[in-house]
Amino acid sequence: MKQLCLSLSMLLFATILTAQSTVTFKIKNAGFTVPGSFADFKTSIKYDKKLPRQSAFSGTVQVKSIDTDNKARDKHLRNEDFFEVDTYPEMTFQSTAVTVVSAKQLKVAGNLKIKKTTKKVVFDVMISEKNGKTVFDTELQINRRDFEVGGSSWTLANKLTLFLHIEE
Repeated sequence: MKQLCLSLSMLLFATILTAQSTVTFKIKNAGFTVPGSFADFKTSIKYDKKLPRQSAFSGTVQVKSIDTDNKARDKHLRNEDFFEVDTYPEMTFQSTAVTVVSAKQLKVAGNLKIKKTTKKVVFDVMISEKNGKTVFDTELQINRRDFEVGGSSWTLANKLTLFLHIEE
């Protein structure tokens, strides 16, 4: 029993640590803002505040982990009309250049791949400290149709915003 309690405590602690980093999004659908998240993702950040230009950022999101708090919608988003998770299970990002804007802000350029399409993107990363960890926050607006996610729709917006909050 003691071992079970210890294992459950360790699992809860690991869940709390994972929950500190998030990949979320929002998109308009039929005039309403629909929020969502991806629960399964991995990031790799190489950052030295003394040498910020040498930073490198990469990440992989398991698309099937999408959650919009609506099981039927999530199932539809996983199918061939949208993400085609059986064919394209991951979205990836790999930085190609980092520019220093200030001590607390970087401009990161890189390649974002969703399904079979890779696009160059540039976004600002805000850097802060929290409980002895370095925190990276960013948002990136993309056009879902650039990546062939969902067809034409008069109710679903083409542009959506991704938000990343990563604690290292």
